[in-house]
Amino acid sequence: MNDKIVAKLTNGIALIVLAFMLLPIIVLFLNAFNASRIFEFPPRGFTLEWFIQLSNSQEYQTSIRVSTMLAISAVVLALVTGVPAAFAIDRYQFPGRNFMQGLFLSPLLLPSIVWAVGLVQYYARLRILGSFPGMVLAHSIIIIPYVIRLVLSSFAFLDRELENAARSLGASPIRTFFEITVPLIIPGIIISAIFGFMISFTDVVVSSFVSGALYIPFPVRVYSELRSEGIDPLTIAISAVIMAAIILIALVGEKMIHWSKYV
Repeated sequence: MNDKIVAKLTNGIALIVLAFMLLPIIVLFLNAFNASRIFEFPPRGFTLEWFIQLSNSQEYQTSIRVSTMLAISAVVLALVTGVPAAFAIDRYQFPGRNFMQGLFLSPLLLPSIVWAVGLVQYYARLRILGSFPGMVLAHSIIIIPYVIRLVLSSFAFLDRELENAARSLGASPIRTFFEITVPLIIPGIIISAIFGFMISFTDVVVSSFVSGALYIPFPVRVYSELRSEGIDPLTIAISAVIMAAIILIALVGEKMIHWSKYV
């Protein structure tokens, strides 16, 4: 078969798959401005009413603040834990190295619902179920595997001769790590932080198990309202805002640091 025909066929299939993936996002954006109070497509009219109500909704604003603080705290803890772990896995050969790498990455393989059920029992014994520190610990465990994988990808692009030059000039291992290694792997750290923030902010499975009445993250509130009241126009509006922010971050990240090569 002609190479041009194969290329056109491949591009056509890719465009069809891409359109299929983007269609729900397009429907969501259009319904955010829908004048109707029910979720329907095509929209009946254009309105900004839901965005205005969103700015006055204390419940949604509180849940967004909880999700934001939870995601930031979990990302910080995951970076403090994951970056040194990735460095040790990449640089050193030690007994149990493969086991430790598998242990750190195990949350990627374990179904979230299974892990969350066990976590509830464990947290109940520790009396931290529904507490903010407990939620941070749970979300950080979800994020750590992504931090380790992305930071390990950054180490693959690192020129170790720069580290050796610093050591040969008298720099200590700690100073070399913070002044040479960390600046060189900063793209992986930034990408893992962004990915971790989005994963934590949008998590509903683990959050619905470990959160309580005092701290209700945004995804849990949305899920609860979907089960009780159906799709709320305010939910659609704020989901559109969050989706737009994620798309903008993805475009800026790819433009500035070309993060796709680290993923």
